[in-house]
Amino acid sequence: MVKIGPFHLSWIVEIVLIATAIYQIWKLLEGTRGARVLTGLATVLVTVTLAAHLFHLRVIMEIIRLFSPSFFLAVIVLFQPELRQILAELGTRPRVGAARPREELIEEMVTAVESLQRERFGALMAIEREDYYLPGRETGTLLHAKLSADLLVTIFYPRTPLHDGGVIIRGDEIVAAAAIFPLTQREQLERRLGLRHRAAIGLSEETDAVVVVLSEETGIISIACKGVLERPYDPDGLRTRLTELLL
Repeated sequence: MVKIGPFHLSWIVEIVLIATAIYQIWKLLEGTRGARVLTGLATVLVTVTLAAHLFHLRVIMEIIRLFSPSFFLAVIVLFQPELRQILAELGTRPRVGAARPREELIEEMVTAVESLQRERFGALMAIEREDYYLPGRETGTLLHAKLSADLLVTIFYPRTPLHDGGVIIRGDEIVAAAAIFPLTQREQLERRLGLRHRAAIGLSEETDAVVVVLSEETGIISIACKGVLERPYDPDGLRTRLTELLL
């Protein structure tokens, strides 16, 4: 066994693997109800464990030791929807080298927005970056369809069942449609901003997504990013700004 000082090399590898796994799971759960529940559980468990060791509460320490295996089983049961969705996402990721150029995807989105703007149809499109927004997948209809301007226009056509809510885009896929996004709680907003704009700002506050909004009433194109609503954009300006944010 290779040793580095008093440590085995295998210990270092195990620590790195465990830390990486915990970080990736947290990134996938970030912004979801599961993340808040997991944070609460971890806080309670760490607090009780530290208190038991600090004050030598042997009975509580023994209870924690006995129920530790059951805790992990309870976590799996409690987060079953999130874990199922994470595995589904991992299974549908594009193969290495199979992803379309991001410039082409941006062009498809801009073309869709131009068509929708001419018809005075509204739209709400969330382009995910690092963070996953799992509640949107739970409330919407999963598609996992190749992104195209025609499909986006069809989704937001007012007479289709999926036109209400938002679209979630990840990579070169439309992951879900008719998804519900969280509304921002900020009060210092223009009164004329509707639910689409408030949902776009709310999602950009909780995740690192770039959210494109097309107003049905005014035809104004907006972008929400990091809790800030940028407007107005024309199609060329939208293309330029998306290129800055996504490339």
